[in-house]
Amino acid sequence: MCAMRFAPSQLVVSLSYDLNNPMKIRAKHKVAGMLLLDRDHANRLEKGWNVPGVYLLLDRPNAEGRWGAYVGKATTPGLRHRVLQQLKERAHWYRALLIRYESNEDETLNSSEAGWLEGRLYDHLAKAGQVDLHNRNRPQDPTLSDDDETSLIDYLLPIESVLRLIGHTLYPRPVDAPDGGGPLIKMREPAPKPDKPAPYVSPLGLGPNPYLLQNPTPEAVREKIALIMAGKHPRVMGKDPGRRT
Repeated sequence: MCAMRFAPSQLVVSLSYDLNNPMKIRAKHKVAGMLLLDRDHANRLEKGWNVPGVYLLLDRPNAEGRWGAYVGKATTPGLRHRVLQQLKERAHWYRALLIRYESNEDETLNSSEAGWLEGRLYDHLAKAGQVDLHNRNRPQDPTLSDDDETSLIDYLLPIESVLRLIGHTLYPRPVDAPDGGGPLIKMREPAPKPDKPAPYVSPLGLGPNPYLLQNPTPEAVREKIALIMAGKHPRVMGKDPGRRT
């Protein structure tokens, strides 16, 4: 059994001044190079991404934080070609996360490595509580040596970090979370109206003043006058003593 390393994934995010360009993400001390691509900008993907790798097609998270995904791999001709195919074949996704080998420009993932990583990503997402996979079957991944598996495991943590960065969490928030857990997006009920109407502010800027009435009825006027004459009407809070009512 190969060992798993839990080193922290320090991510470097590159944003272009042109909002139509993809967001480039790389794990600073890992071998994985990643690109976050909006569906509307898929045709702008550089030909340099026509290399073997794996990809995730992402659905928008719903109000409960759940989201759908499709896990795929690309060998020949590469990721760019495969994503452009998926642009025509699958309508559910709004973003694609592309993953390739990036430590050495002269090397790429081979077909076996891409297949193994595709299978492990599928397993990782299948057991996550927030993800619904669109794959009909689990991808069949080849058997690799322990050393090769250990190097490829280094891809998984940065990928999970990127998903978290863009709002695609894998597991529901705990009930004892600072915000109370539950959905990532909560519907807020409107605040109940107070029992007593707010003090009326006149068009001339007078108020707020409980002595003023908005659209008063004769009964309301007589009630106000009776309270004032009896000295039982509440005083205006914060009233300037030198100001006349």
